[in-house]
Amino acid sequence: MKDPGKLLRLFREMNLLASSKRGYTVNELADKIGVSYRTVYRDIRIFEETGFEIIQNPQTKRMRLAHAGEISDKMNFNKSEAELLEQALVSLPESPVKQMLFDKVHALSGNTQQLKSLQRQQTAHNFQLLAQAMRDKKQALLLDYNSPSSQSVSNRLVEPFAFNERLDTVYGYEPSSRKNKFFKLERIGQVRLEQIGWQFEYMHEQQETDIFGMPFGEEKMVVQLLLGRLASNLLREEHPAALPFLQAQSDGKNLLELRVADYRGIGRFTMGLIDDLEVLGPAPFKAYLAKLAKLLQ
Repeated sequence: MKDPGKLLRLFREMNLLASSKRGYTVNELADKIGVSYRTVYRDIRIFEETGFEIIQNPQTKRMRLAHAGEISDKMNFNKSEAELLEQALVSLPESPVKQMLFDKVHALSGNTQQLKSLQRQQTAHNFQLLAQAMRDKKQALLLDYNSPSSQSVSNRLVEPFAFNERLDTVYGYEPSSRKNKFFKLERIGQVRLEQIGWQFEYMHEQQETDIFGMPFGEEKMVVQLLLGRLASNLLREEHPAALPFLQAQSDGKNLLELRVADYRGIGRFTMGLIDDLEVLGPAPFKAYLAKLAKLLQ
């Protein structure tokens, strides 16, 4: 399955249907997962087509998985398994696969608080080292940096000189590319302080970015989306800076009218939640999404 978001949704739905004795109605599942009832219907058909037996009470319309106990045991991680995975995952370099594994453990195990705590501790430690590099005007090596643009994990030597307002991104001058760049703290494996001082302070310049961290150039575009409940909630959680640009609609949806630097950041968000939003415009953004969808086929 090419869509990891859909895969994780199916895992969560199957976990709910396997762990409940009473079962769930379609609308209850939709509320739990945060999707439309049509999406739940499609997912139920996927379960049935792949060999899972769905039992439905004809009076209450509640559904559950047959042989639920056996299925639930196979799907979930026990405490020992979860603890072992926590330690193993934290030690891995940042990558899309690592993030997907984190999400899967979150979906299938109730014992993920320690894992999240370890992640936060590493990010906080990296923040402190970068702040020290700024105070001492030293270069820093970002080890195992996961770059979504180049889809690679590499070490990046930079001269860090500022954080963004949310303190989740560091701005630094990269001598090898001779450019000012921004680096998400959560994508940095570790930070190593170098003994070499800043060599290019005269080149340091902080760029304005959109809410997805994309630096603005001369061209600025406005995108309009109509967001369902799940898409609205995820946007609020992952990008709080978008709150002023959300307008509540009478049908419970939210209109998002947002200025972006380019289509990459908003495009990834849109493609990941395409079942729970409607793209209103502009036409070039729709064309960009169509091209992206074709590449993913």
